[in-house]
This record gives sequence, structure tokens and C-alpha cells, in this order.
Amino acid sequence: MTDSEFLQSILLSIKAAEPMIWIDTPEDDWIVEALKRDLTTFQIEHEVQENPDFENLEKINTRRVVIWVNVSNRVIDENELALQRISRRLRTPLTLVIVAHPSERRPDTLAHIPIVTAPLPSLNVRKALIQLTLGSFARDTNRLDRLIFASAGLTRTQLYRILARSLIEARENPAFDAWEKRIVDEKKRLLACDLSLEVIDDPASLDEVGGMDELKIWLRQREAVFGDDARKFGLMPPRGLLLVGIQGCGKSLIAKAIANAWKFPLLRLDMSSIFAGSQNSPDAVLQRALRVADAMAPAVIWCDEIEKAFAEGADPTTRRLLGHILNWLQERRANSFFVATANDVRELPSELIRKGRFDELFFVDLPDEAARADIFSIHLRKRHRDPANFDCSKLAAEARHFSGAEIEQAVIAGLFAAFAKHREITQDDILDAIQDIVPLYKQREDDIKRLREWASERTRQAANNARVLSYFS
Repeated sequence: MTDSEFLQSILLSIKAAEPMIWIDTPEDDWIVEALKRDLTTFQIEHEVQENPDFENLEKINTRRVVIWVNVSNRVIDENELALQRISRRLRTPLTLVIVAHPSERRPDTLAHIPIVTAPLPSLNVRKALIQLTLGSFARDTNRLDRLIFASAGLTRTQLYRILARSLIEARENPAFDAWEKRIVDEKKRLLACDLSLEVIDDPASLDEVGGMDELKIWLRQREAVFGDDARKFGLMPPRGLLLVGIQGCGKSLIAKAIANAWKFPLLRLDMSSIFAGSQNSPDAVLQRALRVADAMAPAVIWCDEIEKAFAEGADPTTRRLLGHILNWLQERRANSFFVATANDVRELPSELIRKGRFDELFFVDLPDEAARADIFSIHLRKRHRDPANFDCSKLAAEARHFSGAEIEQAVIAGLFAAFAKHREITQDDILDAIQDIVPLYKQREDDIKRLREWASERTRQAANNARVLSYFS
């Protein structure tokens, strides 16, 4: 919803003499100013006191609009009966507009009053604010475009304060050119502490992912589907992906690689922070996080180990949060791509994994021998070693049933051994490390076989060998 559509909706409700309107927003100045500007035919009272005089409000007999800001849960609770009476009037000269921060709770007795969520600033609003704040520093069109893109998801107040600080730096240091970095750094801090969203700066390419050829093909086919050409062709952007499989096999790495391949920002949705929120309700924190994620679109939203948050048979709060996630996946319009990972999808409720919630469910199995050789090459190259100096095929054969994470640890252990002896790493160092590692497969073989059996009938294989083990037949 644009600013204009939002304001028109509020104005329509006021003109229809609705007794109460509840607006959910982290900043109220622009809403109050816009309403005072557009409601010229009404008597406007901008109520700034913490505790309005509800007794006199109920006696108003001339057409008035009262805008109540600085709302607190305490005052709402103290005046809940008066608010109920005002909200239930059929014909009333009073419209009470409550402009509340998302942390303030609407009482259950006012559930019949819909909550209208104020939109975050659109691209055009951010552009105007940047130009107004930076003046001549915004004349560089390339810089302006980068700042507009980087500032998506911020409120007007947050963006203005970041720009003001950057403007002072630029005036004091003519060589200053960290405009975009200041916005990104501040956004990381704000999102992490306020929204349980974290901007991940850990670039990884699909070439750093060993194996999973089927999944890579699927992703590359959808890389360009977020533009206008795809819409004209009749394609809608994909909604999301659920990656299930064995621990340490690269599910989290895939999420990072998708964002890098598609040139999208990567936002990690921290469900544990949402559940452990301080004074804010988990519902409000999650809903706002999803709104900000949409405002930052196009973006990749990553929820790691989702089964820990939404296990089958969860409590009512968890079920409500799951409902928010499902509704967002089904109804959202923004070009956000949701990537969820799970180690044991059998713990997830059926409504999350049914066809249509995600575009596809991929099972990420232990890498086969060719993929293991590829993973050894990747980790040797990442540590500035030439894979040609090692027999990666032999290493892969010895590391049977190893996950990608266990292969990485074998390479790291070999490096430690060589460094302790003040020499270069050798093939034998890695082979010795392989012998010392007990892979997860040997520790949980029965669990892994059961997970494979479940996935063989319900998911698509991420690797192109698509092997279904013979003991399932």
C-alpha cells in the first residue's frame, strides 16, 4: 500500500463518521501532518496529552476528529470501558484516531476495530527525503540510486538521522564516500535490535556449493523471473523454497548463495528473538518484520532450522505465528523469496509443508563421491591451496558418509597438524584427519535412513543422481 492509498483509506473512514480508527506505526509526525492538511473541512484536535479527557470526549456533539498520539498500554487499560463505548456508537460526531506504536497492545474488547498499518516510505518518498536532506550531495545520480535502494525498509526518522550524520562526516572530510555503507551498517543494527531481522553480509556463490546440481538448475532458471519481462510472459516471481536434510550438508550455504547469485540482500529471520521479545508481543514483532522484509524487496528472507520454531503440537502463540507466516507466503505481493531450512521436517506441521506454500521442497542428502571430491577442492581453494596438488578423488573415497561440514573440518584439522609441525599441508595430513572424525552418519544412521525414507516420497532430490537407497524397496 502506498502513502496515498493509506491516507485515502483513513480519510474515507473519517468521512464515513467511523467512531474509532487504530493506526499502527513507529512514527506519527507525517500521519498527523497529512491528516491536518487534508481534513480542512473538519475541526481537528491534535491530542498530545498522555491521558485524554475521555469524559469530555464522550460528550462531544459537533463533528470533530481527535488524533491521539503518545498512546500507552497503561492509559488504554485504564480507559478501556470508555473506548468501548466510543467504538460501538452507531452515529457519532466524534472520530477518535489512535496513532499507536506497534508495541502498544489493542485490548481484546476492541478487536472489532481494525488495525490499519501505516506503510514504510516508498521509493519516491525516500528519494525526496534524500534529496531534501543531502542537497548538493544528492546530485550524483549513481549515488542517489544506491542510497534509494540501500534505504529500503527504514522509517523516515531512521533514514533522516543516518543521512544527517553522514552529511556532517562529508562536510568535515571531503574524501568521504561511505554514504551507502553508513545506511547499511545502521540498518543492520536497527533491524537486529528492533525486528529480529539481520542483514547477512556473508557472500557465497553457487560455485562454492558442492553437488546439488538439480537444485542449482532450478535456481538458475528462476534468477531472471523477478523482472517485468517475466510478468509479461505470464510468470509470477517464485515465493520460496524449503530445504530439508541432514545437518552440515550446505542448506544454510545455499540460502547465502541464492542471495548472492540473484544480487538480493539476505535477511535472516530470527524466530528465537521473536519468541523471546521483551515488552513487544511476538505477533507484533513478526508482522512488522515481514512488512519490513517486503519493503526491502527484492530480498531473500532466510529462516534457519524452522522446525525448532514451529514443531507439531505447538502452543497457541506458536500456532498464531505460523498462521502469520503462512498468510504472508500465500498473499504477499512483494518480490521477496523465502528460504526455510530444516534438519528434521517430520517435526513440522503439515500445513507448512503442503504443496503450494513453497514453490518446491528439496531434500539435501549426504554428498556422493563426486560431490565430496568437489567439496574437498572448494575448501582447499578457499584456504589458498591448489587442489591439483591433492588427490581429491582418493580423499572423497576415504571420507565416505561425510557431510560437507565434516569435509571442511578434515581440511582444517590437516592444516592445524601441518602448522604445528612448521611445514606445508600434505595429503596424509587430511587422510589422518578423516580417520579421526566420526561422521554424523555413524552416530545417527537409523535417524538418517528414516529421514531419507520420508523424503523419497515427498520431496525433490537436490542432487541429480537422485539416489533412493535400496533398503527402502
